Amino acid sequence: MLAIKSLLKTINDLKQKGLELSEEDILTLLKATKSIAKNKTALNSYISFFKRLDKKKLDNINSLTKRELEILKSIGKGESSLLIAKNLNLSISTIETHRKNIRKKLELIGKGKLIEYAILSNLKSTELN
Repeated sequence: MLAIKSLLKTINDLKQKGLELSEEDILTLLKATKSIAKNKTALNSYISFFKRLDKKKLDNINSLTKRELEILKSIGKGESSLLIAKNLNLSISTIETHRKNIRKKLELIGKGKLIEYAILSNLKSTELN
């Protein structure tokens, strides 16, 4: 997860400098990170998920509330439900309910897919930063 957090920080730094990343750029960064990461399995999963991600699901992000977007951004940064709850002054059960609602709206099955989606949408979308 450390490699992903470093990758997210790098990409967010690039976005703050006004650089936009194409899907090819993101795939290249994921593959480069994989080459130096200890947990190659997780990065293989992100790469595979990104390649087959239905781009319409990225458009579904518009159906999320402001709070859900905030939580999705936090998930994409690798934050746990406990940390998100603490940062937003909410209960863990409220965060879990938001996570469930986000998965439903984005048509994602399983907690793992939500995490992958959050990371990848954070990489792709400037509106989450």
